[in-house]
Amino acid sequence: MPNHRFLTHRVARGSTLALLMLALLVSVGCGYRGQTSGRVDTGTTTEAERTDREGRILPVALVEFSDQTAQQLVQDLPAVRHIRDHDGRVTVLLGDLNNRTRVVSSNDFEAMQRRLRSNLLRSGTATEKLAFVERRGRMQDLAARERVASDGFLADPEDYDPQTTYTLNGNFYRINRGGTNHYYMDFELVHFATNEIVFNDMYEVRQVRTDR
Repeated sequence: MPNHRFLTHRVARGSTLALLMLALLVSVGCGYRGQTSGRVDTGTTTEAERTDREGRILPVALVEFSDQTAQQLVQDLPAVRHIRDHDGRVTVLLGDLNNRTRVVSSNDFEAMQRRLRSNLLRSGTATEKLAFVERRGRMQDLAARERVASDGFLADPEDYDPQTTYTLNGNFYRINRGGTNHYYMDFELVHFATNEIVFNDMYEVRQVRTDR
């Protein structure tokens, strides 16, 4: 087994997730060996990622967090009172990304947010209660460029009802001590009418980098 140059850790919800994290650690430590170029599996950590001078969070951890959050949200939906008691679907907007890491591009977290939404859109349980909408500015620009004759796009759309509208926000922090980076990340579903956080899923990763 090669000498690990970093460690990963997070708060697991149970033994299954603990085993998954152990498998992730093994794949992160060993997966890049034997291949120097070309296409690699998305669950593999490459040499360039492993020895990143900034100690940025590994892509495999971002992928795992987006998958975990989607699974947890689908599982928790029946218990979210505001959504459970509403007759029909509620609207979910992709909200703000509060990136306080200083070294990780916000594009990385936006990609994770989009992956999370894609996972939810593939879930029948989620789409029965959640209606995901694209940002208005993007749709208006497309409608104008492609000359889509629809007042809903070309005119000011009606405001969403705050009682049935939620935003999926992300918060990302980094604690740095020398060659050690501790990352804290969470996604929260917030009710516009009350500002209440009705769902939250968090993930922590610690990475230790040493010179090669």
